[in-house]
Amino acid sequence: MVFKSQLFTIRGADIIERKKGGGRLVLLGLPFFLIGLFVAQIPFGFIPVEVEGGPLVMAILLPLGPLFAGVGFILMMSRSGFIINRRTRVVIHWWGLLIPMKKKEYNLDHFTKVQIEFRAGDRNSPDIFLISLIGSGSQSTFHIVDLTNYEMAVKAGEELAQFIDKPLENLTSDFQQMETQ
Repeated sequence: MVFKSQLFTIRGADIIERKKGGGRLVLLGLPFFLIGLFVAQIPFGFIPVEVEGGPLVMAILLPLGPLFAGVGFILMMSRSGFIINRRTRVVIHWWGLLIPMKKKEYNLDHFTKVQIEFRAGDRNSPDIFLISLIGSGSQSTFHIVDLTNYEMAVKAGEELAQFIDKPLENLTSDFQQMETQ
């Protein structure tokens, strides 16, 4: 069986993966992080800067530096992904900066089905279609991806179910009823 997918990256005959974050988010987070580190050093005198306003401005700079550095750090660290290896029957969920730094492994055999679920958005967020692996016990749900396109979600759910040889449960009847109205 040849597996082709637009959503998942194929790494050999038995491995698929999907990465999320990184790329532009790292480039956006890096300036926040560096500016935050720079500003955090000003109130302590490590970087000699003449600041008008005296102690009041220094009191404002004191929390702003760590805040900016924290936002930048979170943006840079927000890279994650998963790897499904059907030969070894394992699902690996990982987080990290440029490479995986923390990971959690799940047994693929504990998942019983692939599920597509519709979640209606409000006026500030779009409707989404969640694709998840559903199982029992401690591995009850493993979120794969959320998509805003119905056809793409159904196609990705079908591809994933076929790849791991599990049934597909489509719970998008609410969305299908809204489309026909």
